[in-house]
Parts: sequence; structure tokens; C-alpha cells
Amino acid sequence: MGQRKWKGKEWYTILVPKFLGNVEIGETPADEPERIIGRTVEVSLFELVNDPVRYYLTLIFKVDGVNGTRASTRYFGHYCTRDFISRIVQKRMGRIDTNEVFEFKDGRMRIKTITVTQGRVCYNVKKSIRKFINEFLKNYAKEKKIEDFVKDMITGSLQQSIIKKIKKIHPIRVFEFHKTHVTEYAG
Repeated sequence: MGQRKWKGKEWYTILVPKFLGNVEIGETPADEPERIIGRTVEVSLFELVNDPVRYYLTLIFKVDGVNGTRASTRYFGHYCTRDFISRIVQKRMGRIDTNEVFEFKDGRMRIKTITVTQGRVCYNVKKSIRKFINEFLKNYAKEKKIEDFVKDMITGSLQQSIIKKIKKIHPIRVFEFHKTHVTEYAG
């Protein structure tokens, strides 16, 4: 019985999008190429770019096309590992979360951030930091495509520019994009 369900299936190589280098991230079986469209694949950033500093990021890709035995993907979202979040959030620290949908040139994406401050902070400070992050990302998204955001997030340059500006409001320990999820691509 187990033999029958593998019979006639072919293996398809899954590749990340061009802007990340068309790197092979896995294989999947299917009896028809159309059946793998829509499948999601998760890959750790460490495995993708071999950067141990950002080990805690896991990227999610969705198969959007098949050419022969090669399946192309689109960025679908990411998340930080639970152990990373529990390590950065400690007692006597302030935690500020944001959760908004932003319009990019080529689609919409829900972005959740986490900011950890030095010591506890009052409501007004949390409110002003949240407002700043949402305004910054709204202005950033207007000018960029989703792939630009992903590149800047992976390198950490976007986090650094946000940290520099938040420090003027209140000292912070960590700022990170906790989760992202592409809600729709234009076109």
C-alpha cells in the first residue's frame, strides 16, 4: 500500500526568490506540478545565508510557479524563534509590541515588532515608541517593495536605523521584527 502512493510521483526542487539568490532550499514530491503550487516551506536564515548571528529568524516561502522540476517561491513571511523572544524579554524590562498592516509598492504585509527597553517604562513612553515605529514603517513601506524590506530586515540595517531613532525617546536593549506575514501581492 505504501508503494502505491509514491508511484508516478516526481521530485521538485524548491528555490528561494531571485533577490535571495535562487538558492535550493528543499525538495518535494508530487504527481502533477500544479499540486505543489501554494505549498509553504520554512528555512532558517542561518541555513540560507550561513550567518550565525541571526540564527533565530525563520523565513517562510510559498511555491508560486513550476518550471520543469524547479519550483519558484515568493516570500510569505517570517518569525523569530520562541527561545530568542524569551531570552531577550527579562524581568524588570519593558516590552512594547506593535502589530499593523502596511502597504508596500507591490502588496500588503502584516508586521509585528518587539521592543525591549532598559527598565520598565510608563504608558506614555510606550505609546510614543509604538507611534514612532508605526509611522516609520508606514513611510518606509510607501517607497519600497516587499523584497526590499526583506533584504533590509535580514541584514539588520532596518532595525539599526529604527533603534537609532527610538533611543532619542528612551534607551532600549533590543528591537526586532517578531513576525511578518504577506497578506496580498499586487498583480
